[in-house]
Amino acid sequence: MSDLATRLQALLEEKRLSKNAFAKMVGVSQPAISDIINGKTRDPKNILEIATALGVDPNWLKTGEGSRDTSLIVSEPNAEHKVKVDHLSVSAIAGYNGFSNEDYPDIIRSIYFSENGLLEIVGKKTTQGLYLISVPTDSMSPTINKGDIVFVDVNVNAYVGEGVYVFDLNGETYIKRLQRIPTGVIRALSDNPLYPPFDITEKLFNTAVVRGKFIRVLPINPKDL
Repeated sequence: MSDLATRLQALLEEKRLSKNAFAKMVGVSQPAISDIINGKTRDPKNILEIATALGVDPNWLKTGEGSRDTSLIVSEPNAEHKVKVDHLSVSAIAGYNGFSNEDYPDIIRSIYFSENGLLEIVGKKTTQGLYLISVPTDSMSPTINKGDIVFVDVNVNAYVGEGVYVFDLNGETYIKRLQRIPTGVIRALSDNPLYPPFDITEKLFNTAVVRGKFIRVLPINPKDL
């Protein structure tokens, strides 16, 4: 099957689902599903939800590559998929030093992994301090695109080497690649060249609150950050 539109249409026919019924399953409008099938929307932001609802691998659905079947990620727990990772908003990450369901009751959703799936996708055996967030900006594109769902380790609350961090500074929340340079300052870089870098002195960075370090983009093809 040559493209996303063709694969989605074939799956709906195979499962005898109308566009309207499927739209309700995914939680989007029927025209939104039609736009994908008609080829108008080529890169839907909710590809994970669409793939999960159809029981197929999101990377296969989007690109046609790899195996159609998925056994790593599901939206509801079962005997194999018991490892839960909560999906929070960026404001949730920015608002708390530590997180629990009691602290932040309005979790967007939860995603469940098999133990092997978590290890394969995230490179970790535990979900302690691990959350998902949707990236609200294109400043880190093309490494991390706006709308990508990313694993964040909130156990990291200080600079621990070059990488992509979410941090608060002077009342603002930033998602930037941080890099310590020989002059002693920390440089905040955006992978998108439209956003210029800026330097943070050691004294100023001591006032920052590091909320977490990005680990990987949720597959569709995990990318080390």
